[in-house]
Amino acid sequence: MASIRDIAKEANVSPGTVSRVLNNDPTLSVADTTRERIYDIAKRMQYQKVSRKNKTIQIITYASRAKEMSDPYYREIRLAIEAEVKRLNLSLKRTIRIDGNSGDVDFDKVEKAGAVIVVGNFSEEAIVQLQSHNDNIVVINNPDTPKSIDAVYSDLHYAMTTLLNEIAKLKLTQVAYVGGIHTVRNLAGAAKLYNSDPRFEAYTTWCKAHEITTLTVMTGWEQEDGKLAVQDFIANDDLPEVIIAGNDMVAIGILQQLQSENIKVPDEVKLVSFNDLEVIQYTVPSVSSVHIPVDEFGRTAVRLAEERINRTREIAIHVVVEAQLKERTTFKISE
Repeated sequence: MASIRDIAKEANVSPGTVSRVLNNDPTLSVADTTRERIYDIAKRMQYQKVSRKNKTIQIITYASRAKEMSDPYYREIRLAIEAEVKRLNLSLKRTIRIDGNSGDVDFDKVEKAGAVIVVGNFSEEAIVQLQSHNDNIVVINNPDTPKSIDAVYSDLHYAMTTLLNEIAKLKLTQVAYVGGIHTVRNLAGAAKLYNSDPRFEAYTTWCKAHEITTLTVMTGWEQEDGKLAVQDFIANDDLPEVIIAGNDMVAIGILQQLQSENIKVPDEVKLVSFNDLEVIQYTVPSVSSVHIPVDEFGRTAVRLAEERINRTREIAIHVVVEAQLKERTTFKISE
């Protein structure tokens, strides 16, 4: 490929003059014949401009600023993204929040980004629409992402089934699941509810296969929902041997309510959670949790985005990150 120096040598002008002519510098004073000569030589040599890589990353999330600050899940993902962006010498644009309160999506910002990282369970239609404005898109923690789009997530159905198999080895058959309804959003921020959370689906499928009665409370994902679930179990005289919480905040509420009812954990009721965010490690007693590596979600998403920016990969990749049980006081497989 011809370089600016090659063109300058044949045109008998400086490389700086060639560069300014080819970049249409309006402040350059040069004869029309010289300008035409440079254009002709560049065309003959099949000169092509080297486009500067757009190294900006645009985050799109349905978490409000307040939720991102208060919810460890979103906070840990953002911190991981920021750290990896800095390490790879990329840059972050101001986050686009689709929380139902921020107005329409500014697709011009989406198009101008080097790559887009989507955080949250958006509908397939929403993800495809975003891709139509920027091909370099990576989706975090959404297994339903189309296979033609990069994604990174953990297989929670498999993780739940694995956990239940370990519980069965301990000869425990009264197992409850406490969680919430799966929420999917469109690009207007409107939420649709689906009873299709993979943890819940795996639990019900496993119980049916093992002829075990299901015991579920599906009221929500907050600490208060965990407390209410325990109250419900006690009121119905259905206190199980093991309670599985859909996330750590629910687990904290369950633990607090069990303690207020003077129910010993893990002697009377065992407790295990999902996510394993930092906050769960400091409860008393410490709560066992299936570790979902949200920090690795963030790091991997940035690396996938960088590959798209650098055009080192054209095919889409789905990265499934292992989810591991972290044993602590409230539940141990080795018992």
